[in-house]
Amino acid sequence: MMRCSVAFAANDLSFMTEGKPYNEVKQTLIDQGWAPIKNTKIDRASLYAQEIYNMGMTEVTDCISMEIDGCTFLYQKGKQTLEIKTITRQLSVESFRVYKKNTR
Repeated sequence: MMRCSVAFAANDLSFMTEGKPYNEVKQTLIDQGWAPIKNTKIDRASLYAQEIYNMGMTEVTDCISMEIDGCTFLYQKGKQTLEIKTITRQLSVESFRVYKKNTR
C-alpha cells in the first residue's frame, strides 16, 4: 500500500503510484514544474547515493544499500517541497510526501 503524507499540496500527484519507476515519475514532475533540488553535500551521503548522483540524479539526498536499497529524492515548486522514497535497485516509488516550507 502506498504511503503518502501531504501537509500541503496544490498539485495532483495521483500519477505517482507505488512501484512506478522513478525515472517516469521524475519526467512527469519536471513537466509539472517541479524542480529537482541538487544535493550539494553528496560527499556526506552513502556510496550508493553517490553512485545514483553520478548517474545524473543529483536530487538524491541519500540511500540505504541493504535489503531494500532505499533512496530519497527532493523537489521544489514554489514554497512546497516534495520528498520521494524509492526501493530496490530499479528505483521503484515506495512513498512520497509534500510539505510547505516554513517561512519564519
